[in-house]
Amino acid sequence: MFKNCRKVLLAGIISISLVGTGYVGHDLISTPNVSAESASKNAPGHQKSAAATQLDEIIERGYIRIGMTGDYKPFTYLNPKTNEYEGYDVDAAKELGKDLGVEVRFVSTTWPDMLKDLQADKFDIAVGGVTRNTARQKNAYVSQGYISFGKVPLIRAEDKDKYLTIEDINKPSVRIGVNPGGTNESFVRQYLSNANVTVVQNNLDIPGLVADGTYDVMITDTVEAMLYARKDERLYAALTDKPFTNSEKGYMIPRGDFIYASYLEMWMDEMKLQGKFDALYKKWIE
Repeated sequence: MFKNCRKVLLAGIISISLVGTGYVGHDLISTPNVSAESASKNAPGHQKSAAATQLDEIIERGYIRIGMTGDYKPFTYLNPKTNEYEGYDVDAAKELGKDLGVEVRFVSTTWPDMLKDLQADKFDIAVGGVTRNTARQKNAYVSQGYISFGKVPLIRAEDKDKYLTIEDINKPSVRIGVNPGGTNESFVRQYLSNANVTVVQNNLDIPGLVADGTYDVMITDTVEAMLYARKDERLYAALTDKPFTNSEKGYMIPRGDFIYASYLEMWMDEMKLQGKFDALYKKWIE
């Protein structure tokens, strides 16, 4: 009996020793092997190296590169007379640079190339009416929203009772002008495949082409449609109170940088709390 007690005691000592060294055989303890370090590495938003944050790189270099298309009023517009960018998100970008204490440098991009250019490190952030959606979030980090909108038809005022539903527009006889590579084209391809669709490279040209009768419809966001309707009495922004879709605008940065993303979200919260987004809305949209 004494020998049996010694065997049990010895087995217990060995088990405790193995636990202390971090090794436990499956025949000794059946609890699953859970690693706190592994869980931390796989946590959402975890960044492997805090020193690698783009936020520090921007501050150290002394300027932030802002990617925008310059063709989407009232968010971004490259004025050919001054060769300067202007608009809601241009002013917002300048506020971002001021908060960071760095210079703002604008970088030209296009809607088809925006994500690719961001991933190629041509700029630090994409702004200028960027729609938040899961397709972009799969490949980048899209911030919280700062303005709501929906897709609507911009049409001629004389046709304001003619194009009120998808069915009214989705016909071979209806001519649609749309800019390439963005959410406007995605909407048209998905819901208006029966219409006569023409891709117009310069988004700024389409409202005028609708007004003069070249096209019947421009599918765009409520904000842009209302802006052009106010500026040209020949145009009418339909369904702005009940748009075809509901979305938000946000800002897009490279994914995987928790520190940079956290700063961006905090800055946007402060812009809202201090009424700065409201001031931009009154200046550029109302």
